[in-house]
Parts: sequence; structure tokens; C-alpha cells
Amino acid sequence: MGRSSVTAHLDLGRRVALRALAAFLLAFVILRVITAIIHFELFPHGPFRNLVTKSGLHIHHLFWGILLLMLTGFVALATRSPVWHLRIAIVFGIALALTLDEFALWLRLADVYWSPEGIESLKAGAFAAACLGLYAFGLPAWRAIIRDLLPHRHAPKT
Repeated sequence: MGRSSVTAHLDLGRRVALRALAAFLLAFVILRVITAIIHFELFPHGPFRNLVTKSGLHIHHLFWGILLLMLTGFVALATRSPVWHLRIAIVFGIALALTLDEFALWLRLADVYWSPEGIESLKAGAFAAACLGLYAFGLPAWRAIIRDLLPHRHAPKT
């Protein structure tokens, strides 16, 4: 079964949500692993280090997430092409992960990533994943529930 035949029955919105969800989940996990490697200095001479400018400014990955969210928003508004929306969905998922992984930082305006308050970032990530998943996977189920709950209107017989 080819890739196109698997997703051919899905509307564009669901395909976009699936791609964004997959990119988000993968990026979120990778970010957590990389930040743990940096924080616990698991590979002190490895490629992963804090990004600090010469003046001592620590640039959080939230910064890159915001830039990517701005870029994906602009491209999504500027194009109506389904192909571009499917591509942008992947970048959006990554940007969402970069941003929500540091949700507690921008909520509290303090670096609380490894403190108990840092759990807020995980909760925000879980909420975003649930929303994307609910839209991507749950839309047919919600339609069926609504169809069952609403009274059926039959055409009058002539």
C-alpha cells in the first residue's frame, strides 16, 4: 500500500495535523534528551553545549522556536498550496516543540527548566500533542458522536 493511498482519504487539515504532531513529538523528545545531556554534562566534550554569546547572554531554544513560528505563520498565510501547507506543518511542529519545551520559562520569565515548576512545560507539551492528536485522529469519532446525538431529520415523504 503506497503512501498516497494511505493518506488519500484524509482531508488536508488532518494530514497537516498528523505531520505537525509527528514532528512535534519527535522534536520534543529530542530536545529533552539534548537538554539533559547538556544539563547533566553527560558528554562534556561532545557537540551539545549551551549557546552563550561573547557577552554572556544564554540563548534558549525558545528563541529559535519563536522565529520558526513567525516564519511558518507567514508562509501559511502567504500560500494556499496544499503541498506547502504539508511542508510547513513539519516545520511548525518543530517550532512548537522548541517553544513549548520552554513554556515554563516564558510563563514565569525565569529559567525553571530543571526545577519543579519546569513540569509546566511538559504539561503544555502534552496539551498541544493532545489537541493535535484529537484533531488528527479524533475528527471522525467526534462527527459520529454528534451525528448520533443530534436528532435525525428525514426528508418528508411525498
